[in-house]
Amino acid sequence: PEGFEVKGKEHLVCKLNKSRYGLKQSSRCWNSVLDEHLKSIGFTQTESDPCIYVKEEDGDIFVVAIHVDDIILAGKTDEKIAKVKESIAERFQVKDMGELKYILGLQVIQEDGKVWIGQPTYTASIIKKYGMENCKPVETPVDLSSKLVSAMEDSELFNKEEYQSAVGSLLYLSSATRPDITFAVNNVAKFSANFTNEHWTAVKRIFRYLKKTVNYGLLYSENANPDCVGFSDADWAGDLNDRKSTSGYTFQINGAAVSWRSKKQTCVALSTAEAEYVALSAAAQEALWMRQLLTDLNVNIDKPMTIYEDNQSAIAMSKNPQFHGRSKHIDIKYHFVRDQVEKKTLTVLYCPTGSMLADLFTKGIPKEQFKKLRELTGVAIKLK
Repeated sequence: PEGFEVKGKEHLVCKLNKSRYGLKQSSRCWNSVLDEHLKSIGFTQTESDPCIYVKEEDGDIFVVAIHVDDIILAGKTDEKIAKVKESIAERFQVKDMGELKYILGLQVIQEDGKVWIGQPTYTASIIKKYGMENCKPVETPVDLSSKLVSAMEDSELFNKEEYQSAVGSLLYLSSATRPDITFAVNNVAKFSANFTNEHWTAVKRIFRYLKKTVNYGLLYSENANPDCVGFSDADWAGDLNDRKSTSGYTFQINGAAVSWRSKKQTCVALSTAEAEYVALSAAAQEALWMRQLLTDLNVNIDKPMTIYEDNQSAIAMSKNPQFHGRSKHIDIKYHFVRDQVEKKTLTVLYCPTGSMLADLFTKGIPKEQFKKLRELTGVAIKLK
């Protein structure tokens, strides 16, 4: 290696007896050692997420969540948490940070049966980074009067590095604790290779909205519905460039979103029902994963998971296996949802459009409706 050359032995290499920090293999070696130790003290790795370990003792479940070398412990009593801390400290040099307040840039506040998770510090930092600290705040992240299209050949392009950097910063925020900006960020991210000042204006609009809602995050309550419930929606032919539709879904537990997505569909739908059916298929896949995760965490699920849909035709297609002339062209993979409904792992129910939470993830919506859906999704101001 460089710095260890011996004249006449340049063809030899050094054999490491243990993994060193900074090597490509180090993270894998660390994970293997930690995995081995957790299993030796009675924990089981979950099938749905390899970074979550569970252990059942005296009828209570204990959960260990891992992100590289950051570890979260969740248990019913302080005594059990202290016991697991001791077991880990016997094998590794650890630093006890006490009750969870910050993890991976997320702020966590726990009080009176409520848990709030948000990123106010990160939000303020990116607003400042892109020179938007003195901007005029707005109530919604999407300007309804503006429809984004790809740049033309004679269009004046915006600074590539700044645009892509800003979109990347917003993507992290939207995927972690701010589902209310997910569609807006997804909408500007589509143009990361070819963008103009009009697209940059749309990005700045998101920062102006964040300026207004910098202290917002997800609020979970023990008094809210503990069941996992999904919402699925689609915006038919919403993309003006290729007329593809946008799928959106969200799943909620205890009053706030735990999983959400906004994604342009890969096929061109010929009707609203088809667009909604394709979106429903994506939501069904996520529902099965959520079901498996909850089962791994010892949550008793004795009935089909519910997904709400606001299109009656899509609901009928998910329940009726007959070969319809107007749906025979739909790709086989999208009939996955019909198979799950037959197996009774999922049930699809109607939800009025005015209460469809997934609307947040498919299109820009008016201010009052946006505020209503944002509140129903569990996005709320920070606990004091």
